[in-house]
Amino acid sequence: MTTDIQSRARNLVLGALVADAATMGFHWLYDQDRIREVAPEASEFVGPTPAHFDGVPAFFAHAGRTSGAQSQYGEQALVMARALAANAGNYDRTVYADHFRAHFGYGGKYVGYIDHATRDTLDNFRRAEDEILLRAKAIPFEGDASVTTAMVGKANAVIKQYQSVVLREKFEEAVRMTHDDDIIVAYGFQVLDEILAIGPVYGASDQQLPAIAKLPALIAVQTVSDVDEDTFLQSAVSAVRTTSDHPRSIAYAPVCAKMMQAAINGADMTQVIAEGRAVANEEIDALLATAMSMIDQPNTDATKHFGMACDLRYGVPSVVHNLATSSDYRTAIRANIYAGGDNCGRAMLVGAIAGAVYGVDGTHGIPQEWVDKLEVGNEINALLTNLIG
Repeated sequence: MTTDIQSRARNLVLGALVADAATMGFHWLYDQDRIREVAPEASEFVGPTPAHFDGVPAFFAHAGRTSGAQSQYGEQALVMARALAANAGNYDRTVYADHFRAHFGYGGKYVGYIDHATRDTLDNFRRAEDEILLRAKAIPFEGDASVTTAMVGKANAVIKQYQSVVLREKFEEAVRMTHDDDIIVAYGFQVLDEILAIGPVYGASDQQLPAIAKLPALIAVQTVSDVDEDTFLQSAVSAVRTTSDHPRSIAYAPVCAKMMQAAINGADMTQVIAEGRAVANEEIDALLATAMSMIDQPNTDATKHFGMACDLRYGVPSVVHNLATSSDYRTAIRANIYAGGDNCGRAMLVGAIAGAVYGVDGTHGIPQEWVDKLEVGNEINALLTNLIG
């Protein structure tokens, strides 16, 4: 039997993905009047059309994608859901990073726009691999070069699975399976220690909305699992740092995580926003206070005030204003689309929280006909059933 918390957790993830897909056709169109002109009543699920972007401030990023597809933001959310499912619902940074790289990197399944954070994150991963190999080759060893490559591969494999004493035991087992030689084992441990000395590899120095795009599935699973508060916040920060290792992105991680958690736990919008502000630093709280002081103004104006581009300092206050001034999912998503700019980036948080609070269908919830338009509808339903029930 599905509990209310499970239902809201499912709707948090579904709401984010539906909002992203609904918004994608007008993503990065910075002329609010143009959006209203093209779609005066229903702005959702308009396919990306170059002519809509002509002659106004805009960037047409999604050529080749069709109505119902995700932007790169929704793709990030899906990668996290897949990584969690592959690890029995448990968050592991290396598992997530591997899935991220496999999806967005060279030879990956994703074909589409690669944003700054993703590009730089992939570059960081690649540079770390090069650094590992250089360090391994610098260790004096008279054996064949293929042994060095083998030791690096084995070390990387066990580091992803084990820690401490167990890690070293498993590494020796792995080495002796193919090289049962004390000299090679000793060399292998030197390689392992060099790799461990490098430490974890994180993402781009980026403070934009891609930082929080992967959070919905993680927050949903950990809230349903009722993990302790430290684990919850550390996981959110770790996931953000995997692609956006910037102090401001790290600061926004708990704010967004706590708002989503509150929505799953049954809070109303006032309580949701209060939960985010309770963990916000001075800079973020001041921006959110300003957003709340503007609730007599439309979200288009509030978004212009903060900034329509991708920075978290612009997007999250716009989202809070939207949530505070909307009374149903459909209204919230349309308001965000009409606000223009990086509306897909904002859609992930707007849609997640509105989805969890308002549910599916009915007067206030995610319209079922919108859910039915998702290209990944079958996959996400299966993933959510696996992860949440």
